[in-house]
Amino acid sequence: MPLLGSRTVFTPTLLACYGITAAVHVASIVLNTLLPFHVVDLGGTKTQVGLLFSVMTIVSMFLRPTVGGWVDRFGARPVIAPGIAALALTSLALQLATTPVAIIVLMVGLGIANGLITTPASVLTALSSPAAHRGEALGTYYLAGSLGIAVGPPLAFGLRALGGMRLALAVVVAFAVLLAVIVARLPANVAGPAAAGPPRLRLISRSALTVSFALVLSTIGHSSVFAFLPLYAVGQGQTAALAWFFVIYPAWLITWRALLRGVSDRLGHLRVSVFAMSVLAVAYLLLALPPTPLSLALAALVLASGNALLYPTLAALVVERAPEAERGLALGTLSGAWDLGVVVGSVLIGAVADRVSYGAGFAVGAGFAALGVGVLALTAARRPMAEPVPAG
Repeated sequence: MPLLGSRTVFTPTLLACYGITAAVHVASIVLNTLLPFHVVDLGGTKTQVGLLFSVMTIVSMFLRPTVGGWVDRFGARPVIAPGIAALALTSLALQLATTPVAIIVLMVGLGIANGLITTPASVLTALSSPAAHRGEALGTYYLAGSLGIAVGPPLAFGLRALGGMRLALAVVVAFAVLLAVIVARLPANVAGPAAAGPPRLRLISRSALTVSFALVLSTIGHSSVFAFLPLYAVGQGQTAALAWFFVIYPAWLITWRALLRGVSDRLGHLRVSVFAMSVLAVAYLLLALPPTPLSLALAALVLASGNALLYPTLAALVVERAPEAERGLALGTLSGAWDLGVVVGSVLIGAVADRVSYGAGFAVGAGFAALGVGVLALTAARRPMAEPVPAG
């Protein structure tokens, strides 16, 4: 089976899911790129800028597992529609906000929108793809999201130059309209209530707990890449090398995710997940070294290689291991684990960097990722009944 895939991952339903994640990521990144500048222009502090993302992430973290359970019970479309409404209404309300505090409060709306849109779309991707190609379909889904991340920042700065924050917010509302059109066209047989939904709503999926815990450990160092690497590199006089890091990283992430999006279907989801998480641990160790052009370029390649494979493969793994009636809840649990790792890591790595050094902070991230590898490897002892045998 060729790595670049098959027609089974390009059905109308899956294409709609890819469109949803691309559109919502472009809209979200436009806002995330420009809102810090907007808060500062309104007289906001650095602490208030930090609260923008903390509020949104914490809301998403608590919402995602519950949303996954809602998808199991009610289907994808009834859950996504309120999320689109939240995105549009929050963007309109941001046009009227005149203080940093008001903008921070409105970030709750963006967190709700993100949780209600992206989690059901990922669940629908997993449930609408055949088991033999589920890793490829999820890889394509997250590839579409990565492309959105690549497009978002340049679009944001272009909109800011043309018409300022008001134009950018209007464009986000237009993306919400586009999302509504896509969701409205989803086939009724996959967007309606899930007949096999669980008898009661649960907060988390027990079947996904171990894998989710491993993800939390491996994600501890993630926020440090964006929060502290710029400070570390610039402080060592490596501004130009830092710029290349942020060029190489997204380019290789997208390239690698495109080329290897079906590899876990061939080699096994657990095996590829353990490998990818191990690669992340190595990447954080490279970042812990005194920054040089060579070390930063190598770290960008290694970090992108691990991240390109890890989350899509873990998503396929938890779906295969979950009971059929709570696969949405399992994916929601995994998504919440990612947010939890980011929230914990931003505080922990920041404290280590403040008291010891930036290098020590990245080394702590590497240590937690290595622990995550161990936790994930231990799950091989309990073979899930639904996990596919690797092809070939």
